[in-house]
Amino acid sequence: MIIFLSFIYVLSAVLYFYTNKTGYSFLRYIWKRKNIAVYLSTEIFYLILTSLIVFTSNPLNWIVAILMFLHLIGIAWLVASPGSFYQMAEESINLDSEMVENAVVITFLIYAGMALVSRILI
Repeated sequence: MIIFLSFIYVLSAVLYFYTNKTGYSFLRYIWKRKNIAVYLSTEIFYLILTSLIVFTSNPLNWIVAILMFLHLIGIAWLVASPGSFYQMAEESINLDSEMVENAVVITFLIYAGMALVSRILI
């Protein structure tokens, strides 16, 4: 299950990278207010997948639990205060869109690495 999670993270990184390089930004698409359902769906998918790993593994996989809480914080922020979430998203995209796109790709690759490392350590 951890390898599947890592694969999904890498696949997401490739998706964000490829769409950015081809001129269509998936990140900009899901960060639009009208596409809130798409963004929440992706975050909830990651939350469910990480939760399955955390709650079915023995001993507790604390690295994947950190990833789970990061996704939970993202969902809670968007649901509790969508105005501030979209304000932050718009400001960051307007400031330096290429850097934000690359940061998202790197973040997903780090998440994939964290998940794989948790398999080795736990």
